[in-house]
Amino acid sequence: TTENYTLSLHDALPIFTRDGYFKKITPQSLRMSGEQKYKDGDELSQSFGATNRGELLIFTDRQQVYKAKLCDFADTKASVLGVYLPTVLSMDDEEHVLCMVDPGDYRGELLLVFENGKAAKVELSAYKTTSNRRRLTGAYSDKSPLKALLHLKEDREIAVYSTEPRVLIVNTALLGVKTTRTTQGVALLTLKKKYVLDTVRFPEETGITDLARYRGRSIPATGALLKTEDSDDKQLSLI
Repeated sequence: TTENYTLSLHDALPIFTRDGYFKKITPQSLRMSGEQKYKDGDELSQSFGATNRGELLIFTDRQQVYKAKLCDFADTKASVLGVYLPTVLSMDDEEHVLCMVDPGDYRGELLLVFENGKAAKVELSAYKTTSNRRRLTGAYSDKSPLKALLHLKEDREIAVYSTEPRVLIVNTALLGVKTTRTTQGVALLTLKKKYVLDTVRFPEETGITDLARYRGRSIPATGALLKTEDSDDKQLSLI
């Protein structure tokens, strides 16, 4: 829940929903307000502490990324639905927001994981522009649907799930860093026919107790079949 966020160093709390609504709440308003209001059937997708002077990178399912300054959005209350991002950002017809990233000072990498089992680690600086362009095309490869995207400030372990279901836990240090946004990446998860890569989670946020069972020391790898006792999902997909 949003109450779990430490906001002492931040002056804005961006909240993004699965259906594309966005609102920016101040810490003071968060403390005074009750439950977050969402449209019927909608739910929280992302929320994190940020500074009002910062930027957001908003990724869509059309391999595009939109840049927006947090200060361009009005402060609002938890009791409102917020603004609909596709309309505010003048997105293309039937274009949908997948996730957003706070790039900060553009250090670190973005990890992009695709349905075909490939993954790419791209320098975040590849998304930095000197102009005020709001939309960047060619934000990531279009060869396979994007299943997860996360900002890595340092390498760490991730748990990769397939629809079989199998799970592979690997360290992102196994992936080389690329400078091209549209790189197809390298094979991460070996998939059997009719199965695809499904979700990516951090190991500590899954229901897995025996992490060693699923760890791989090289890539690509098939991972291990998910045991029933390890299938208690406690974390949404990272997209």
